[in-house]
Amino acid sequence: MKKLGLLHYTRKIFLWFGLISLFFPAMSIEAASPPTSSSSYYMDTIDTVTLYEMGYQKGRADSSKAGTQQSMVILDFGGQPSPTTVSLRGMPDATLDQVKNAVQAYSRGYWKGTGSDNYSTVQVIVGTNNSYTVTNEGGRNFANMIDAINAHNTASSYSDQVEVDGGNDMEPGYDDTVSTRDWVKGYDAVNSYSLYNYGSADGCYHTNTNTGTTNYSCNNGWTYNDIYYISWGASPAWPLPQIYDNSGDMAEQWQNINKYSAVSQNNQMKFGASLTQAGACQDVGCHWELDNTPSQGWTQLINELNSDAITAESTKFPILSTDIQWH
Repeated sequence: MKKLGLLHYTRKIFLWFGLISLFFPAMSIEAASPPTSSSSYYMDTIDTVTLYEMGYQKGRADSSKAGTQQSMVILDFGGQPSPTTVSLRGMPDATLDQVKNAVQAYSRGYWKGTGSDNYSTVQVIVGTNNSYTVTNEGGRNFANMIDAINAHNTASSYSDQVEVDGGNDMEPGYDDTVSTRDWVKGYDAVNSYSLYNYGSADGCYHTNTNTGTTNYSCNNGWTYNDIYYISWGASPAWPLPQIYDNSGDMAEQWQNINKYSAVSQNNQMKFGASLTQAGACQDVGCHWELDNTPSQGWTQLINELNSDAITAESTKFPILSTDIQWH
């Protein structure tokens, strides 16, 4: 059984019983049009005042909208130079304890910012990546940090509206499969909350004739099975795929991996959200083929999943949208 954080578990119970409107007022199960996209961030600071203000402004924005808002926000603090630190996106390294304090401040800010709106929620994905020191110990430490943040938020009542889960931008081009799987195993060994892979499927073979029975290859010695494991096969894992490219190839890769998951592993994926980088492209530039808008990325993923009766099952559950930018 997959291990779920409180808000995510609650959402799934309501979805299974058809009470979607409580958390997803803008979407139906078929979800024909893209949902409102949230902003995610490559973080360059762990300053608690800054993080509080970010959370507060997000809470204010949600409370000003009609109805109950529900969104997912990635705070990406960079890779782990050591099992106890993150690279903080080019700034001096920060400790996991500093990240913990920063995310707790964001949580408090959101809770305060929503004011009398007691029902809107945000799922904060605290992220790293697999490009530095990728170890089992690092995964364990990261999971312990996520548990500590949620324990603090529960004691402070912030957890009524804020769930914090782990995240990792895991990409075949960054590191080998053995180290990356070991990091996930470390997280899984001690976690109480979910782990979202918001990475890519670099080089993974994709074809419209995929039957779901072949473990195709990807870049750097990776395979479909490796992507499946870190995104869905491991107990806490959820896919939150990068859908950056205009051609739709990345969406097709994830549809193919999902079909492998459903057919070869008998384990249909459920996607947390689609991830685009239009904001980051505006901030620092990017390859002209990798600047999907949030609606384009989400629509590509939905269309690819719906292109096959097997993977179309995944669209019966609401899939959110988030776009990452530089803080």
